[in-house]
Amino acid sequence: MQKLRYLISCCFALLFSSIVLSSCNNFKGSQEIPAYIHIDTFLFTTNYGLEGAASHKITDAWLYIDDDIQGCYELPATIPVLERGNHRVTIIPGIKLNGISKTRTINPFYTPYIIENYKLEEKVIDTILPSTTYYPIDESSIVFKFKEDFEQQVSLEETADSDTTITRTERDAPENWNDLENNSHHSGYVWLGDSTNYFCIASGEFRDLPNQGNSIFLEIDYKCDEVFEVGLFAKISSVESIPLVYVNPSPTWNKIYINLGPNITDTQEAEYFKFYIAGKIDEGSEAEYYFDNIKLVYRD
Repeated sequence: MQKLRYLISCCFALLFSSIVLSSCNNFKGSQEIPAYIHIDTFLFTTNYGLEGAASHKITDAWLYIDDDIQGCYELPATIPVLERGNHRVTIIPGIKLNGISKTRTINPFYTPYIIENYKLEEKVIDTILPSTTYYPIDESSIVFKFKEDFEQQVSLEETADSDTTITRTERDAPENWNDLENNSHHSGYVWLGDSTNYFCIASGEFRDLPNQGNSIFLEIDYKCDEVFEVGLFAKISSVESIPLVYVNPSPTWNKIYINLGPNITDTQEAEYFKFYIAGKIDEGSEAEYYFDNIKLVYRD
């Protein structure tokens, strides 16, 4: 009996040793010791006259090695890569669509950052500072259908039921959105309080927006005390409102990308569309809303 127990113990020991050795062998080889790519943020530039201000909220990097996706990484990120030697590295800027973390996606209007023959070495942490721009207008079908930077006459108008309108801030006021290139001197401003409890401002009519599932991005920079709503007015038999997104307050300048495309595709019978921005407060309270760099961007 004792001998039998000894034999069983030996068998278990041999089995355990073989499993451990097998596991160790699985981790042998250079591919199991990663190289690392560190990315802090993206550099974003624009042609101000054609594309508006260089405002962005790129939150993620979509990393490809030789066109094979490695993943989507929230920035800043230190990314392990199992490849070695020289490879083609592509980094695509990513955003939170409609301001929601669960809808992370690439921005289809921003160019990828590509490095040919990038050398990956195990254990080495290499920092990359990727840059991006809008796709060039003359080389793509990108369209800037609407731009409002509040530097000239304001193109947004209050609706009939709005208690107030949007105005321009004073030149170079400290609350304004500003850029490093000194292109921005004014922002849009709405104040609610006293008997002024509701605002709704809208764009002009858009009659020729693509409606075949295209991405149509509405970009808005904002700073505000209270929630505001973004939506569409669609003229069918009458004008119908389509609420899209409720944006939370932000004490500092923030940015949101809203995709109007699905709703425009679903409402192809509309004669025209307008986008609107609206906010409401409780009686007896006050709120300030600042807006800037409002753009409507799509591809034909």
